Amino acid sequence: MNKKNSQFKFLSILYYIQLASAVLFSFLCLSFNADISLLAFPISFIYTGITIYFVVYKSLIKTDGKFIIPTVKFTEYLPYALFIAFIFRRAGKTGTSFSIDVVTVILWFIIFILAFFNARFLYPKYQKKNEKKDGIKNPYMRNKIFNSWSVVPVAKNYKGTGWLIYQFFDLLDAAVWAIFTVLIFQIFVLQLYSIPSESMVPTFLVRDKVFVSKIDCGPKFPLTDVGLPDFRKYKRGDTIVLRNPHYTINRQSEVKTVISNLVYMFTLTKVKINKDEYGEQKADPLVKRITGLPGEQLVMQDGVLYVRTKQSDEFVPSQIDAQYAKWNLNGIKGVSLESKTLQYLPLSESDYKAMTDFEQYRREYDLNKAAEEVQKIVEDLKLLCKNNVFSENFSAPKLIQMELFAYAYDYADSITKQKGGMEWFSEFVTSWIESKDNKRDYYSEANFRLNVISKVEFAKLIYRYAELNTSEISSDQLSDSQIDEIFNNARILLWYVNNLLDQRNMPLFPANDANGNPSYIPENCYFMMGDNRFNSFDLRHSDTRSLKPLCVDDPYSVEYYSCMAPQYINKKYIIGKPVIRILPFNRIGRV
Repeated sequence: MNKKNSQFKFLSILYYIQLASAVLFSFLCLSFNADISLLAFPISFIYTGITIYFVVYKSLIKTDGKFIIPTVKFTEYLPYALFIAFIFRRAGKTGTSFSIDVVTVILWFIIFILAFFNARFLYPKYQKKNEKKDGIKNPYMRNKIFNSWSVVPVAKNYKGTGWLIYQFFDLLDAAVWAIFTVLIFQIFVLQLYSIPSESMVPTFLVRDKVFVSKIDCGPKFPLTDVGLPDFRKYKRGDTIVLRNPHYTINRQSEVKTVISNLVYMFTLTKVKINKDEYGEQKADPLVKRITGLPGEQLVMQDGVLYVRTKQSDEFVPSQIDAQYAKWNLNGIKGVSLESKTLQYLPLSESDYKAMTDFEQYRREYDLNKAAEEVQKIVEDLKLLCKNNVFSENFSAPKLIQMELFAYAYDYADSITKQKGGMEWFSEFVTSWIESKDNKRDYYSEANFRLNVISKVEFAKLIYRYAELNTSEISSDQLSDSQIDEIFNNARILLWYVNNLLDQRNMPLFPANDANGNPSYIPENCYFMMGDNRFNSFDLRHSDTRSLKPLCVDDPYSVEYYSCMAPQYINKKYIIGKPVIRILPFNRIGRV
């Protein structure tokens, strides 16, 4: 058999493999559920049937070159039509089994690879500039595959309006092909990622453009668990890109994510449709730094991350985390509001000093002296109010820290004038004393002290208001140096607890079991935080706040609104690792 027949036969074999794979792929898209998945089989089967008509009947059997363009184009777009069918099949109420996914994905890659090569076998061969003229005007005649065709394709020379139309569709064709090819490349190899927030300042600034390596992080085919194995070994300090675990991740959400990525690319990054239930653009994926590894228990206090493992009961400060964690952004080179590299400065220099001074005050706070102080206040208040005539029964207030200080004057009146008020006050301000010498971890001890400080300042305020009330001073005159001093102390206490506590610290994580035994991050799971700790919504936090006690040892603990809800994630939700920053130009380089 001569050379051209050998090439034609080889091409025929490749085409039959591709089309047979497409037919089998179509049958694997069959669905019997009354939902959108019903569209999968018709889409794939009809498109495959049309492709077979042009490829097999018109080109391989009839060898009719007049149909070479639809043959090539239907071949090139076959994997993408099947990709759309694949999405429809998995967009229904029920998915498919892992074994079916494996077979379907393998078939798709066979189709994808052969579509690329098969179409190029049928391209015209244009003469290179450095070659001599061969006298052949039709470039298809230089392709030996067409030597024995009954009708050889002819390359048309369009002019005028026809040329403009041809150029338009040629560019459109190239753009669509490029978009789908880049999409597959981004899924499995390398993705360009734009930093959306300031959570990683100064490592990344808003709108930095970075390339994220995915091929060694176990990339998966969309909507399946089928993909490459995870070759990367993660360590503390690695920056990674991960799926946002604060959003529900299920088949329906993944379908929406895939579709939004397609729309995002087809509109050249102009249209973003991946929004949450409130209509806001999803913060997904996230870029964070690994701070907790499998087999570890963590706790963070006053900005220091402590780590212990099964091999040691002692918590040790993480030196690696200390290198990256940024609590004070003032004075960092290249990062400022003035240079517009920062949109929000969490703390000024004076605020940062006020915070650290208060933390030092809390650490040195004398619990024994505080116990004596509140006990004396209780006794003095009883003496002050011994002649009071009690009216209706006292109704215990909520223990929310902010409200205790905001309505202290009203509480002082009811405590000293209502039946049961003094009993409640005594129990509330002294309930912590019995457990003051208990052994606690760093976080629990710090919060225990915050709870005590809150109660001591509240007790002093109640007593002073009661003193002034006995002097028959009107409420608009209830202000003196003692009250001012108490409120000055309470101001920084309230500021710290309600604005900084959840950002600056983290309880034991994972939490101990019911018997007080340590728990540890499971195998293949990791904990991440942002570098800009005061402006990072990361795996420490929930997107909602709820009332929580400051101290679990105190049955009458002061409460505050907390968003603390630390969680770890399985490494299957790690998308990739940032490797190179390409924009802005003055920050180009390895991450």
